[in-house]
Amino acid sequence: MKVILGQRLFFLLPACILVATSLFLLKVGPESTGAPPGHQPDEKEVAIKPAESIKAETTTDEHIILHPSTPEPGNFLVIEAGPLKSTATPEIEFDFPGEISSVQHTGNMLYAVVGICYETEPDRYNLTISKSANPTESLELQKAVSIGEKKFQESRFSMPTGVTEGWTPDRLAEEREMIREAMAKTEPHPLWIKRFIEPLEGRITSEFGAIRIIDGNPPRRHDGIDIAAEEGTPVVSPNRGIVRLADSLLAGGKTVIIDHGMDLSSTYMHLDSIEVKKGQIIDRGEVLGTVGMTGYATGPHLHWEVNISQTPVNPEQIFDNDLLWIPCGYAAKKLSTGHQ
Repeated sequence: MKVILGQRLFFLLPACILVATSLFLLKVGPESTGAPPGHQPDEKEVAIKPAESIKAETTTDEHIILHPSTPEPGNFLVIEAGPLKSTATPEIEFDFPGEISSVQHTGNMLYAVVGICYETEPDRYNLTISKSANPTESLELQKAVSIGEKKFQESRFSMPTGVTEGWTPDRLAEEREMIREAMAKTEPHPLWIKRFIEPLEGRITSEFGAIRIIDGNPPRRHDGIDIAAEEGTPVVSPNRGIVRLADSLLAGGKTVIIDHGMDLSSTYMHLDSIEVKKGQIIDRGEVLGTVGMTGYATGPHLHWEVNISQTPVNPEQIFDNDLLWIPCGYAAKKLSTGHQ
């Protein structure tokens, strides 16, 4: 008798648990979970809820980011703006002396480079990105730009007599126009792909933006840096680009100008030899010439200059990699097809 009762209790206990569980589920109902009656959530649905909540929390508004965040006179300034609701190109305005590059759109982000004149006074300035169209595409972004103070080198020196013999104002004006045109011709997109490298290892004898008084004449600013090295030392291109000028000039001597795209160019003067030709696509690290002392020079050195449009900027800043904020991987296809 005890054995039979024990067996009955053994079978009744699971049945009671099953009934109790069913009554609890009926009481709670599908309303508490938001699922339809009889629905069992699978792993995919469980994973969707956290992703949706994260997406809602990380939605960002349109904004402007500057690289570097606190520039100096003579710096270039990379502008990164977005995510933009419209792909139309807006206007970019600023109230400090300088020039802006072409504007690059990548997805819903906007990129541009501003060359800040080395004569800019330290102060707090404004930068505005705006577009006025229909209400759904209007845009108004503002960013304060704090330009710091920079102390520039000062120097006095004399040039040997006879260096400028045979020079004429007309010829000098013609060469200045050649240089201007070479710097103005540019690809609308960046041609650099990797980090920039030094064109030459050597001692810097004259800094960028230096105030120089030559033979007692009025002060002039130095638009690049001078790097001393032995005559014949190879000079390489710091990054990919297109040769826009390869010629012998009066003041600059044997000169090469490379377009790196997006209104960024680099210039190499006083070369002893030129190893490239106009229109040639040149790779990073490829030899463009050798160190010399041709033109207005007293000893073997390289005058290396970097410009945003026609505004000279500090060449050494390109090693800070601020330009790599601009997406440019697709430029490889343009160069590989010989696009000029």
